[in-house]
Amino acid sequence: MKYNGIMFENYLATETDLETIEEGLKTVWKPELNFVFRKKELIASTVAVSYDSKQLYLWLPIRQRPGQYRLRKILHNITIPPEYHRGWHAGVWEKIEKRLPPPIRKASRLVIPHISGGLLKPFITLQKDKRLDVNPYTTKESYLATIVHEFGHIYWEQHRLWWHSNKMDNLRLLRLAHNLYLHPRIKNTKANLYLPTPYFIGELFAFCSEYTASDIFWPKHKIMLDKFGLYKTKSLIFFEKNKNLGREDSVIEASTNPHDFASVYGKIILSQYPTTWPQLLTHSQRLGGLGGPGGGG
Repeated sequence: MKYNGIMFENYLATETDLETIEEGLKTVWKPELNFVFRKKELIASTVAVSYDSKQLYLWLPIRQRPGQYRLRKILHNITIPPEYHRGWHAGVWEKIEKRLPPPIRKASRLVIPHISGGLLKPFITLQKDKRLDVNPYTTKESYLATIVHEFGHIYWEQHRLWWHSNKMDNLRLLRLAHNLYLHPRIKNTKANLYLPTPYFIGELFAFCSEYTASDIFWPKHKIMLDKFGLYKTKSLIFFEKNKNLGREDSVIEASTNPHDFASVYGKIILSQYPTTWPQLLTHSQRLGGLGGPGGGG
């Protein structure tokens, strides 16, 4: 398929392409973002994957030197669709994942997380081809910010907030419930109850990560994010006014419109909690016992 005169089926990575990914990886580890990625061990094992028409490019973390990576190249014969050149993801396309080294391929995504996406030139070219009225993702700055965005996803996921991931905690609650059924006269039981956090909060954390990094390192991208946000919220207000919320989802229903939800809530949260939003969004939701206050987690 041809886009703006370039055939990406035959595209080969340039030094600039590879160096730009390395620049994005280094940004995540800069001290200015320590308050976002406070627990660096949660992202330390993340593998970054990109690709051209002939090779996969893997940035493998060096265990003894956190924040540093070595590049590995793997030949492939996959025809990669345009959508995988046009963006980045917290994960790896299945056909590419099958070509990864077994220790990486077989590991849980919580043990060796992956981010993947297209190279700089295909990314920018295909984003421009989308011809949106206001598209903030058509520059090198936006490409770098996208890499930070994906690390935001990984960092939030490593907190394991969206399911009952603590077996000891689960057994404690199960035994308590069993005891209450067994002894119905027990009253005023106090239990610290964990409420799983919806998975879409990860999208909110990723948006805030990207926006914060842009505010610090890439002011032109931040300006474009604000322009897009202004355009988007105006459109969302128009559509929301005409919705019947008894029958239809809101335009900011996170389960169906996670990116719109994140851009709306993210902008508000960043204005209210400019330096503490990372703790806010990774704080486990708990209810205290009957008659008692909620506990932290």
